[in-house]
Amino acid sequence: MKILLITWACDRDDVSEPRIAYLWVREIAKRHDVVLFSVSRPDRFGCVKEQFPDIPVIEWCDIRVPEKLERFRAIAKPGYFLYFRKARKLIKQLIQENTFDIIHHLNPFAWRYPSPAGGLGPPLVRGPLAGGLPTPESFRSEVHEIFHPYKFLRITDNWRKKHDRTLNISYRRTDCVLVAAPYVAELLKPLPVRRFEIEIEHGVDTFPDQESAKRPRTKQGKIQLLFVGRVIRTKGVQDAIRAVSYMETKHLVSFTIIGDGDDLKQCRILIEKLQLNETIRCRGWCDNEQVEQAYSNADIFVFPSFREPTGGVLLEAMSHGLPCVTCDYGGPAYMVSDACGLKIPPDESDEYAKRIAAGLDLLVENDELRQKMGQAALLHASLHFNWERKMTRLDAIYRSLIVKG
Repeated sequence: MKILLITWACDRDDVSEPRIAYLWVREIAKRHDVVLFSVSRPDRFGCVKEQFPDIPVIEWCDIRVPEKLERFRAIAKPGYFLYFRKARKLIKQLIQENTFDIIHHLNPFAWRYPSPAGGLGPPLVRGPLAGGLPTPESFRSEVHEIFHPYKFLRITDNWRKKHDRTLNISYRRTDCVLVAAPYVAELLKPLPVRRFEIEIEHGVDTFPDQESAKRPRTKQGKIQLLFVGRVIRTKGVQDAIRAVSYMETKHLVSFTIIGDGDDLKQCRILIEKLQLNETIRCRGWCDNEQVEQAYSNADIFVFPSFREPTGGVLLEAMSHGLPCVTCDYGGPAYMVSDACGLKIPPDESDEYAKRIAAGLDLLVENDELRQKMGQAALLHASLHFNWERKMTRLDAIYRSLIVKG
C-alpha cells in the first residue's frame, strides 16, 4: 500500500512522543510505500530527513519561541494552528501528485488537535490518541497542579467537543480513530467518531524467552520490588512507600525506586519518617543500561500511577516477565490483565496504600503465583504489544478501509 504519514514531532533521538512517533514511522515503512510529512523543532530541523534517508520526507519547521517558553511550545503546540491550514494545502498537492491508499495522521497523540487531512479523498486514520485522563475523584483534593497550558486546554475540552466546528468536522471526516485505551473513546464523546480501534502507542521489539525470563524462587535474600518512572505525585510513588510500611512481609523485601521528578524530595522525607531507609532506596535518574539491569534483577513491578494515560514502563516490566501491581484506572486498567498483575482501585490515599500492601503481601508470600503471573505478563506483552503484531492489526484496519472506500 502507498501511505501518506503525518507526524508532529518525530525524532529518534528525542524522548516521549517524538520518539514513539519515530518508531511508528519506522515500523510502517518496513511494510509499505511511505511518504512522510513531518514537523520538527527549529533546533532539530532536518533530523527527520536524516533519520529516514530511504523514504520521501517533507519536513516542516515549528515556530521559534524564546527559550523560557519552550515548555509552553512543547505542551500547547501554538504553532499547530498556523500549520493546520497551510498543511492542508500541501497535503492536497501531495494527493494530486501521488495515488495514496491511506493517510495516517499519527500525532499529536492528544485528541484536541484537528487533522488537516480529512475529506481529501483517501481514507484517514488518526492516532493512536491518548491523554486527557482526569484525576480520580478520591485524589483531587490532594493533587494540586501548578499552572501549565494543558490545564487551560482541559478547562475548554467540553466546550470544544460541542462547539469547535473545525474539530468536529475533522472527526467526522476521519474514517478510523486509534485510541490507546477504552477510556479515550469515552473522553471523545460527543465528537462524531465513525469508528474506534484500540491500539496503544507503545510497542516492544524483543522479548526474552520464557525460560530465561523465569525468576528463581527466593530462598535467601530479599524479594526485589521495583518502580520506574517520573517521580511526581500522580505516579503514586508516595502511595507505594506507604504501602511498604503497611506490609506484613516488609522484612522480606527490598524496594528500588528509579526516576527523578518534583516529588522525589518528598518521597525521601517520607521514607525517613516511616523508618524505611534499610528497605527502600531512591536511585534517581538512571541510564537505559541501568534500568534494564534493574528489570532483570526485580521480582515484582510496582506502578501505582493513578492518572496514567497508558504506561510504557508497564509494558517494559511485562516484557521482562514481571508481575505488576498497578492502578485499576486509565491505561494500566487496559494494559494489565488479571492474569499478569494485580489492579488496585484508586481509593483515597491511605486506603489505596493498604490495598497495594495487601497485593504485595500476596505475591511475596506466594512464589508459585508470582512466577505464574510473571510468565503470563510476558505472554500477554508478546501477544498484544510487540511491533510485528501491532502492524499486522494495523494492516487489517488499512485493508478494511480501502475495501469500504
